[in-house]
Amino acid sequence: MRLASAMMDAVRAALSFVQEHPEQIAIGAGVALTSFVGGMVLVAVVLVRMPEDYLVKQEDEPFLPGRPAWMRVSARIGKNLLGVLAVALGIMLSLPGVPGPGALVILIGVMLLDIPGKRRMERRFLGTPKMRAFADRVRARFGRPPLRVQADSRRSSPSRG
Repeated sequence: MRLASAMMDAVRAALSFVQEHPEQIAIGAGVALTSFVGGMVLVAVVLVRMPEDYLVKQEDEPFLPGRPAWMRVSARIGKNLLGVLAVALGIMLSLPGVPGPGALVILIGVMLLDIPGKRRMERRFLGTPKMRAFADRVRARFGRPPLRVQADSRRSSPSRG
């Protein structure tokens, strides 16, 4: 009986909060919807634009070849800043209660960063069966061929215990 009474009190308190704060709830719902849709659009754009042999290549191509040095340096700084922002957004989207493709947005951020071991991390992440299936479904929807991966990156991360 006490449990039922406590649950009814909690329901009443929640309904009271909803009635007293409709604007805040609408803003929260709008932010959640925007983060989810924005994250999905970002993921789709990157996966569709990615060359099918991106994960097979050993090295990145030169960044903005033939451009003046100041332009290459400025663009590289901007690209890295965008990568840091994408990683931060992905971490936020990975939090409980925040909808969105957090892990994939983190991957996109890492792809933009100039850090050692980046390609190995990308291969391992996109080589997992679930991520490959998701990436290939998105690419197929837009008429793009599936991503090619090296044979060793097809296995999933090691199991624990």
